[in-house]
Amino acid sequence: MTVKPSQNPKLVHATINLLLNAAIKAGIGGGIAAALLLLVNQIAFPLLRTVLIPPAFITVWIVTGIAAAMFAGDRVKTPRDGFNVGILAGVVAGTVSGLVAMLMAAFGVTFKQVGAGVLTQFSDAQLASMAQSGITEQLLSAISMVVAALFVCGIGGILVAALLAGVGGWLYPKFNK
Repeated sequence: MTVKPSQNPKLVHATINLLLNAAIKAGIGGGIAAALLLLVNQIAFPLLRTVLIPPAFITVWIVTGIAAAMFAGDRVKTPRDGFNVGILAGVVAGTVSGLVAMLMAAFGVTFKQVGAGVLTQFSDAQLASMAQSGITEQLLSAISMVVAALFVCGIGGILVAALLAGVGGWLYPKFNK
């Protein structure tokens, strides 16, 4: 009885390592590109924020999936294989850009309106009571900005990046014939 290549543990392990390495390389590259877009998005130019940056993010995520499938080489034979490696790359890229967004929020660069909005929810007496406990208005504002970045750019960014990078990985074998 011969062992099928898909049942050979060494081959399976080598394939998994190759796909993970491809996803991590593409994901880190996509995450850095998305982080740069987050920084460029802070420029107060309305046309840039509304017309140019959103399609640029979509392009970065799709290209991340394509790059992951390219790095995986001959291991990506079907669109499903490309989709799987693209999702992994998207998770890595979304995590990198989410961490950068939370760091930017901690320094007060992003989600300023959220921080100000949270402060308006408390009365002056409540703010004074929290200040006596060591929770200043600046700290409360910073915490709320980081939590907003966690949900919007962290969790939301990972989901969107994974989906679009999966689409990019799915497209790669279709056009690489």
